[in-house]
Amino acid sequence: MEITKKLLEVRVERLEPDDVKPLNIVDMALGFSAMMRLFQEGSKEFIQKQIMAYLPQFFNANSEEEFKQAHHAFCFWGTSTIKTAEKKHKDGSIKSIEPASYGQIAKILDIVLHVVIHYAQYPNNEKAKMLSKWLNTAMDTKMMAFLSGCYPDALKPWPRTIAQVTKDDYEVIQETVRLFIQEEYVGEIRPVDIDDVYWEVLNRK
Repeated sequence: MEITKKLLEVRVERLEPDDVKPLNIVDMALGFSAMMRLFQEGSKEFIQKQIMAYLPQFFNANSEEEFKQAHHAFCFWGTSTIKTAEKKHKDGSIKSIEPASYGQIAKILDIVLHVVIHYAQYPNNEKAKMLSKWLNTAMDTKMMAFLSGCYPDALKPWPRTIAQVTKDDYEVIQETVRLFIQEEYVGEIRPVDIDDVYWEVLNRK
């Protein structure tokens, strides 16, 4: 009885599963990304709140251009707001606090959109099918190394880490992914499918 009484005291509103499901999905997607440990403490909650605010822009996009605009707006917010954590290296040197790179923010967003739209089929199956065509590959160092081996002249020099990826680099890399798909798969898969297939291939031990 005492436990029930306490629960009733803290209950402020009635929530339905659909009210909190998107938030939980975003939370799980952020937890899946190893990127969070690179940022200052408290960044995950800040990023999660901002992604929830931006999701309607992605869901309501009626063209690839509108989708890209929402993507860039979020990444610009991230590079202007989120900072990396100070880190002490084994040799005693200190990696100072600095703004998150475009590549770091884009990777986090791409992972979340992959989970929310491609896996969880938000906002509905029909719209998710359309939006999935516009999702980008969540780039990591292994995928960049793979692409640089296939297309060494696409970027000079190719970034070696996500932290080095600028907005211009990011756009070229995603165009290179689409070129790879066209040449290797005759356009029959999407950039989001590259995440599923090549993450397993490139990370297989």
